Amino acid sequence: MKLLIVNGTPKQDGLCYSFVERAEKTAADLGVACETIRLAGLNLKKCQMCSDGWGICFREHRCVFGDKDGFDDLQKKVAEADAYAYITPVYWGEISEEFKIFLDKLRRCEATKQWDARPEEVSFLKGKPSIVVASAGGGGGGIISTFADFERAITQMGADEWPRETHGIFDFIAVNRWNKNYKLTAFGEAIKEMIRRQKMPNATSVTAQENYTLLCTFDNGESRIFDMKPFLENMPELKDEEIFKKVSIAGVQIEWRPLLSIEISELYE
Repeated sequence: MKLLIVNGTPKQDGLCYSFVERAEKTAADLGVACETIRLAGLNLKKCQMCSDGWGICFREHRCVFGDKDGFDDLQKKVAEADAYAYITPVYWGEISEEFKIFLDKLRRCEATKQWDARPEEVSFLKGKPSIVVASAGGGGGGIISTFADFERAITQMGADEWPRETHGIFDFIAVNRWNKNYKLTAFGEAIKEMIRRQKMPNATSVTAQENYTLLCTFDNGESRIFDMKPFLENMPELKDEEIFKKVSIAGVQIEWRPLLSIEISELYE
């Protein structure tokens, strides 16, 4: 498990940078591998819209300047990570200039994989969760439009699919100068929960058994039997054995019908 922190602030202290430090500390406390990319000072070459507007980014999913400006190395770090924390200050109601260059180049290379006929060409972000932090110091404005920038880009790169708990934007953290303390706490807890869910194996099948138990199998080869009797008080519909037998897997939930479900993580742990 590896957490990649993408740091878009040019400062090495202050409001926005405190969230970079919190992400690093949280990962260390959890014993999770962590790496931070500091975009400021990397001198990434902005997208040149090569040829007729699309260069080798469309065909080969890499930037023609990537070996010269260091983008190839950044793209490799994105590929190696299992989860992401994107942290940016808000300038003019948008992500920082350094972050925009990085995100534009990454989007050109990763989003175009959806039109590639080769099955091995899949976005490096697909199936991986992320947390987005937008830090607006002054008056606190521009956060919503900054979040919209991220959501659009991440969706276009195929990384915001259902279920979002493990396959997309796990959380948005809006930061200003008067909510810093409790948002730092919330950010740390969000990272812990995101990583906890990412580490948990995916359920592949579930079968109703006698005495209100469920046999559930997971993609790591594990099988578990869950006793559902303690949950019947809050879900009395399941006392009907015909309903109980109609159980299925719905993403990160065990479901009997819409609005009658329970998260697998509640049972697994």
